[in-house]
Amino acid sequence: MKGILLYGVLLAGVFPAVSSGADERVSFGLGMSALYNGLGVNAAFMKGSDLKYVSLGCVSIAYSSNSGASSNCGVGVGWMRSDILSNNGKHGLGVHLGITYNSHDDRDDVEVFVGVPYAYFFSGMTAASWHVGLTPVLGRRDDDTEGGLLVNLGYQF
Repeated sequence: MKGILLYGVLLAGVFPAVSSGADERVSFGLGMSALYNGLGVNAAFMKGSDLKYVSLGCVSIAYSSNSGASSNCGVGVGWMRSDILSNNGKHGLGVHLGITYNSHDDRDDVEVFVGVPYAYFFSGMTAASWHVGLTPVLGRRDDDTEGGLLVNLGYQF
């Protein structure tokens, strides 16, 4: 757990330094996808066709009478652009790096994953808007590389 907190502090300290600008808009989001590091929240910095974000979320949470509570939660950072696929500002494509702490099945593991999120923002990426999309991800778990697909659904305020 200490490792994930250390990574979170590092990411939180470095990311705002990269994201400083006079005409940036700060937005907060709630949803499920890479933009929220699972099911969670984010703080996004928007400028032009750029969206940079830090996120806090859980990939999974469980409870059993035998094992008690367990989770796979952590932090993430990402960057999206809305001018790669079209010029209308509604199609966002980017990259995401997530770090989670997995305590399922008596584990004590820090897991890292990367993804390439695509999101369709109904009112444009820089406006308060619902979005949907998909994110293919690759990550390390038990010394194996695993792939998956996350469904994106969220609201950016």
